Amino acid sequence: MWPLLLLGIGGLWATDPAESTAHSVLDDSLRLGPAEPIADIRADADGDNVPDRTGETVTVAGRVTGERGRLAVPVPELGVVQDSTGGLHVFLPGGLVAERGDSLRIRGTLEHAYGLAQLRDAEGRVVETDARTPAPLPLTVSTAVGEQYEGRLARLQGRVASKGTNRGGDYLRLQDRGATVPAQITVFVANRHGARFGLDRFAEGDVVEVTGVVGQHDFEAPYDDYYQIEPRDRGDLAQVGWVSTYLWGALLTLAGGGLAAGVVVIGLRAAVRRRTREVEESRARFRRLAEATLEGIALYETDGEIIDVNASLAEMLGRDRVALIGEDITEVLTSSSSVESAWLNGTADPSVEAELFCPDGTATPVELERREVTAGDATVHVCAVRNISKRKEWEGEILRAKQEAEQMARLKSTLINNMSHELRTPITTITGYAEVIMEEGEEPHQSFAAQIRESGRRLSDTLQSVLDMAQVESGTLNVEVQEVAVPNVIRDVLDRHRQAIEDKALTVEVDAPEGCTVATDRTLLYRVLNNLVQNAVKFTDEGTLQVQAAPVEFGVRIRVRDTGVGIESSFRPHLFEPFKQESEGVAREYDGAGLGLALTKRLVDLLGGAIEVDSVKGEGSVFTVELPSLAESEAPTPVVADGTVG
Repeated sequence: MWPLLLLGIGGLWATDPAESTAHSVLDDSLRLGPAEPIADIRADADGDNVPDRTGETVTVAGRVTGERGRLAVPVPELGVVQDSTGGLHVFLPGGLVAERGDSLRIRGTLEHAYGLAQLRDAEGRVVETDARTPAPLPLTVSTAVGEQYEGRLARLQGRVASKGTNRGGDYLRLQDRGATVPAQITVFVANRHGARFGLDRFAEGDVVEVTGVVGQHDFEAPYDDYYQIEPRDRGDLAQVGWVSTYLWGALLTLAGGGLAAGVVVIGLRAAVRRRTREVEESRARFRRLAEATLEGIALYETDGEIIDVNASLAEMLGRDRVALIGEDITEVLTSSSSVESAWLNGTADPSVEAELFCPDGTATPVELERREVTAGDATVHVCAVRNISKRKEWEGEILRAKQEAEQMARLKSTLINNMSHELRTPITTITGYAEVIMEEGEEPHQSFAAQIRESGRRLSDTLQSVLDMAQVESGTLNVEVQEVAVPNVIRDVLDRHRQAIEDKALTVEVDAPEGCTVATDRTLLYRVLNNLVQNAVKFTDEGTLQVQAAPVEFGVRIRVRDTGVGIESSFRPHLFEPFKQESEGVAREYDGAGLGLALTKRLVDLLGGAIEVDSVKGEGSVFTVELPSLAESEAPTPVVADGTVG
């Protein structure tokens, strides 16, 4: 079976004394080494034994006879160079622009693939000299079949012995005119070049003149059975004589009598009838499609006169289909001002919304879309009419839902503000009177008052966390950017928890340089640090509490480290979820609502930062917060979260 000619490759060069001088000047800039005669290189690579020079790096110089991507072979990188001794196929690099006739000096690795010598991994440069393409070598089919002229630009004539197609492309097999020997050469055109060369214009028996590069591509040793000639463009293939073999036979047949002419006429009439029937069937198919669609369709002229409508549009309008033909499309589709001459003439948006009025006075919201279809020299305008009543209903429902959500958000904001006032005021009063009793009362009333104060503070902290979380979730918490001295915030937080720290006899270590500042919201930063320090004090019975702050390129990095109970790795994924605690239930060891870390995570996100935790159960925890410096214009916009906290 004829092999797939997937790597048809070709091209040669020619040099002259002027080019040799130019090439020698080029040696120092490219360091390509001295050029070798192509014939000597090919003799070493095409021998019957294992090639001695295959895999070596060689340098050649010559003229481009087949530029990159112009050969009829499937490999787009392939080109051809030729000097006075022979020709060689080259995989030209993409960055090297070399056209036919250019003088080229190139260096690459010599290889021998499927009977063809070629250069891979090539690099080179075009030498500045006048372009000149070597004249093609006149050959016959018999003389071209052999390694003697492989890689050379040649011209030959042959009769088309057969033609065919394989997976790689199309081919013609040529044979010497009048020859009785089976010597043949193939003109192969890869699929990607089929339209460019057009082998279908030749028939068996035609005499064809081919100009191209002699090559070969065999799948099996000894790689010398299949030779081909590789054209470079459509002009390299020409038919010899003024008529083809088939046309000549047709003329002889016509000259023989009128019977053949009658057969031709009958055949033409049959072809016309067949074509007419195909057109009618095609129109019928399109009409059936137009009738089957639920959208209304109207065809109209440039001036707006309706040519035809489908049944769906007639049903939408509640009118007779025939009666609509000839009317103005803008008057038929709407009485509003949304469909005007600008839309009709194509100068406005092709898609508009309008109302479709029926004879009974009812109006249907529709979307109109305009298109232009060209059939030959005529242009037909098409209008598609879509009923968007359902969409309008959905849009209304969405709008009502949005308004209700906005109203609920306003109510929630009002509720939060009222709760903040109504709950804080009595709690403040309770804790205030408890402190007075602690100062002026006697035991056991002082102890009772201390418990009242601590319970009030605990309730106040819980309320503050709930209100803060609600503000974050509802998007009502604003960020006010200012330059904040981080050490001052740390001192304020530690002062807030000094009594609890002293009660547990914890060692506090602070490492925060006085010059450490960051542009952020001071109140929110205080809440973040307060939650982290409060947790560290709560879960540490003895040991050390460390607070570190350091300026970094983007802002500030703060670490809160404790030697407390630590966190189980299994609970780590739930650490920042609201109302989640590692110890839960009535018998839990530590108090709290489980909102501190969840709120901290949301506040850090709101400030554009990040929080990480590293903890070992029984050894302690380290919370690291990184906050960027924000310009006032870069303050994050509050975003309503997916869930809410009631």
